[in-house]
Amino acid sequence: MNWKRAQTLFIIVFFLINVCLVYVYIDKYNKSKVNPSSNDNGVNFEQENIKLPKNMPDVSKVKMQLITARSRNFEEEAENRSDLTQSDDGYVLNKEVEETVDVKVDPISHLKPYINSNVYKGNEYQYYETKDNEIRYEQTYEDFPIMNNERAALTFLVSDNRVKSYKQSAMQDIRPSKGANNKRHKVMSAHEALEALYYNQYLKDGDEVLNLRLGYYTVVKETNLQVLQANWEIQVKQGKETKTYYVEAVSANPKIIEQ
Repeated sequence: MNWKRAQTLFIIVFFLINVCLVYVYIDKYNKSKVNPSSNDNGVNFEQENIKLPKNMPDVSKVKMQLITARSRNFEEEAENRSDLTQSDDGYVLNKEVEETVDVKVDPISHLKPYINSNVYKGNEYQYYETKDNEIRYEQTYEDFPIMNNERAALTFLVSDNRVKSYKQSAMQDIRPSKGANNKRHKVMSAHEALEALYYNQYLKDGDEVLNLRLGYYTVVKETNLQVLQANWEIQVKQGKETKTYYVEAVSANPKIIEQ
């Protein structure tokens, strides 16, 4: 056997093996978590078998900061009007709706004019959801919802496709928190918020993200004073269970709260 020929053949085979290994490595890399084409060094959720909503919120121009707010007390209104009652030490206002408000076809457009004309700060509330026999609205600040907050909610009770009554809570004196460091900061993107969930193992293979929205979430709650921070609210379907997470939207190392 010609040794030089065998040596050359060995080198060629070794070279081909290395080429194949490089090809396998590149293929695995392209199928991994990194997807430079959609988001630099970002998670490729499709490759991770995580389903996302088709339309992701665009917040590229949004800046937010800490805010404070006080709970509105309705005791005086309830005392002066026979059609109103109060509960929760005056922080919830209750009213029977005598007007005919039909919500069979479109509860949002039919109900909003009534809210704007008859409800305290009605123009600050936006539709959130319809569940069972209730239509729920949330108070907003600068057009962003005050999320999951029993002191900033408007709930209508519906029967036979007509509004029967409502209960309301409201924030007042909403303003930026005091402090030299409380400046407006650019919020993270929806994709970055999802990555925070993913890297902290809240979002896994087979999960489906049902909804994302940006708003204010309470981080300090006292008797009638709250401090609220910009957060992403993310609803995730995990098997047969749906979970809601809140991700800080203006932090490099966001805190995550599972509701």
